[in-house]
Amino acid sequence: MASDDPFSSSEFDPWAETYDHDVSTQNKFPFDGYERALETVVELAALEPGMSVLDLGTGTGNLALLFANRGCEIWCSDFSESMLAKAREKLPQAHFVLHDLRAEWPAELVHRFDRIVSAYVFHHFDLEGKVRMCKDLVTRHLSAHGKLIIADLSFKDQNEMDIFARSVGDLWEAEPFWLAEDSLPALEKADLEVKYVQVSPSAGVYSISA
Repeated sequence: MASDDPFSSSEFDPWAETYDHDVSTQNKFPFDGYERALETVVELAALEPGMSVLDLGTGTGNLALLFANRGCEIWCSDFSESMLAKAREKLPQAHFVLHDLRAEWPAELVHRFDRIVSAYVFHHFDLEGKVRMCKDLVTRHLSAHGKLIIADLSFKDQNEMDIFARSVGDLWEAEPFWLAEDSLPALEKADLEVKYVQVSPSAGVYSISA
């Protein structure tokens, strides 16, 4: 990507070594409620053994591991080689693809999945980008009756985000975080069915389908 890329793999590669430690610090932004968010994704997935699951932006594989432990066939994508290396250690049975979500869809993933999931990735994109990507994933890459389930940094509305931002002080780093008051009607306008669960002051889970 270009040098002015707002988020690049070169920033995430060094983080692979400490990522799992960092996300386990539950009481600090941006990962307060991290484990509960991942657990909620699994709960909303309504799994059956043998389902195919694609984890977008898998990082070190924490979300994918929860699905693997429930008998699913796992596919993992990420744009960081170092993150994928950590995920492979946890999930030697999974399929891995090096891929940037902003790039053309890779040939290795050209089939439909029962569930597509993601954690703490989509907040890098503006609302228009989020909706466009969700629509594309649901219509082109999900099987019939499939679900797209996204856990991410998300707030009920602008006021709730402003209150939270003040509460965490210097930890706050503004990005195009999800605001449910805007995201839900935008997704519905794109002819998507969506359910939303707030799981912590700064994290929510979106369950999206056709």
